[in-house]
Amino acid sequence: MMQEATYPLDWVKQLFGQNRWMVTFTAQNSALNLGLDADNIFDCIMNHLAETHFYKTMPAEENPELMQDVYRITYQDRRIYLKLQVVGDWANVISFKEE
Repeated sequence: MMQEATYPLDWVKQLFGQNRWMVTFTAQNSALNLGLDADNIFDCIMNHLAETHFYKTMPAEENPELMQDVYRITYQDRRIYLKLQVVGDWANVISFKEE
């Protein structure tokens, strides 16, 4: 059976569009190591990420009651492993690293 994302991508993008998003320190560092910044993360998610990039959903390591949706996308010629989580009405980029 195909797994579905915990958080509908349209909802995640809506939160991003409302500037209700955060990037974890780890994800920010991983992106910076690739020469990418918060604007690139925003662009990747808002303009390039599609439901077809969905890979799996998994429990958060820190709090297994929270789920994280994992996406795999090629962005600026790199294979990006991206984890998204929604808490309340905030979208969180948990991971943004090269696969």
